[in-house]
Amino acid sequence: MIRAVRAELFKLRTSPGPWVVLCAVLAFSALGIVFTFLVAKGAHHLEFVAPHTQYRLRRLMGAGFVAGGVWMGAIVGVLSVTGEYRHKLMTQSLLVEPRRWKLLLAKALGTALWGVFYAVASLLMVGAMGIPLLVTQGGSLSSLFDQAGAVLPGYFAGFALLALFGAGLGTLIKNQIAAVVTILAITFIIEPIIDGVVPNAGKWLPLAASASIAGGLVRVPDHGALLGAWVAAVVLAGWALVPIVVGYFATFKRDVT
Repeated sequence: MIRAVRAELFKLRTSPGPWVVLCAVLAFSALGIVFTFLVAKGAHHLEFVAPHTQYRLRRLMGAGFVAGGVWMGAIVGVLSVTGEYRHKLMTQSLLVEPRRWKLLLAKALGTALWGVFYAVASLLMVGAMGIPLLVTQGGSLSSLFDQAGAVLPGYFAGFALLALFGAGLGTLIKNQIAAVVTILAITFIIEPIIDGVVPNAGKWLPLAASASIAGGLVRVPDHGALLGAWVAAVVLAGWALVPIVVGYFATFKRDVT
């Protein structure tokens, strides 16, 4: 299994798509940092102010969540599966590893690790951009670091589990463009609409669940609309694993020719 996972990581490392997605992760993280510093003062006025509250400090540390960058983990999961169909490489992969369950498991583990890599990259952006801004605006570094225990475990888990969700979606929707568009639609259209129309349903969706286990990064400061951390972890694991299991039995076991 270790060799199979290494092979999947090699495929991701030598393909341009995951590196393009990495650039998107960094861009979204930078936007999240900027959003954290912007505070509304009146109806039509924004001020650039260092975060001091627990909620805003957590949003700064988890800037990859704030602007939706965590969903880039799902996109790399999609690419890991659909790329083989798009470039007609699935047959060769199955010749090397004919046990399809093992191949899909290796892809799932490989994309989860790549999702963790994206989380690290997002945190490096916080260090390179967010911390200097915090210091120059009179914020407290010690207060920011105090939030690490609440944010980081769920932050890494969110990126990894959404990468698994993407891999599962890729097994169900073999067309790469359609699968990526589906991810983007969920991120920027479906989840915001459900959040606005049916808030009690929105908290069960992937981004809200991932935010819950990362200290509550995308909801109101009192966390009134969020699930508990452990419930959210189970919900997010379900979002990650169910598409993979369904995709395996529904499509992945079919003849690729």
